Amino acid sequence: MASVRRRRVAYNPMTRSLTDYAAYLFDVDGTLLHPGATIPGAIEALEALKAHGKAIRAVTNNSRMAHHRVAERFRRFGLPLDDDEVFSALTATARFIAHERPGATVFPFGADGLVYELEAAGLTVTDRDNAEYVVAGYFPEISVESMTTAMRALLGGARFIAVNTDRRYPGADGPIPGAGAFVAAIERAAGREPDVIVGKPSITIVQEAVTSVGLPASECLFIGDNIETDVLAAHSVGLSALLVWTGVSTPDDLAASGVQVAHVGDSVAALAEAFAAPR
Repeated sequence: MASVRRRRVAYNPMTRSLTDYAAYLFDVDGTLLHPGATIPGAIEALEALKAHGKAIRAVTNNSRMAHHRVAERFRRFGLPLDDDEVFSALTATARFIAHERPGATVFPFGADGLVYELEAAGLTVTDRDNAEYVVAGYFPEISVESMTTAMRALLGGARFIAVNTDRRYPGADGPIPGAGAFVAAIERAAGREPDVIVGKPSITIVQEAVTSVGLPASECLFIGDNIETDVLAAHSVGLSALLVWTGVSTPDDLAASGVQVAHVGDSVAALAEAFAAPR
């Protein structure tokens, strides 16, 4: 199972400028967005990167909507992100399977966005239990029939892929079950854990995002607010990171973690400021 190990990491800080990378990969919640609002400086940072011809990916664990739908949502918040600049856990899952077994037959235990991304990657979607893969994600339309098909496919030897295992998501009137709840349902029924978890904190989504850019990891910077799920995942695949203080982690957390990060900043506004400074 692909996941980030919870351990202290020795990572040498770099003197490289924030402007010297060719591609910038962003965590979303706590980095570009707070619940219901854009983080100050996020729009300006993205605009500065675009003005300088940099590649951008917004890397999100969203496991319900196809990436173009997620991009539409981000644009409603004012974030200047094109469809192909949004890289979701669904996109990463479909690409991962397509790289592992092109054209594979997949049973989607998830929402319509999952089906869209699987088909867009050239995979064959089936509603039968002889699938080569079962992919589980956020699935509000879950039924006994779909659980039975997924379980039987897994008992028959299908590869088990979890889009992510988030426990809960924020809802309009309070928290709602996350993709992990639906993964757990068929995990329990089939009596086996996922073979691969794609979304953060797994490194798989970061690896696939880097591949989508088409540049070496050394030319990519990952920007996030969480030492555990952002910085460690980035370091595990050879990316430098910019850790910002607008979400989960604090300077005290960084000091206690033993992790050495290449860049830190109060927010993503640090990127806009770096590009605006005389060079």
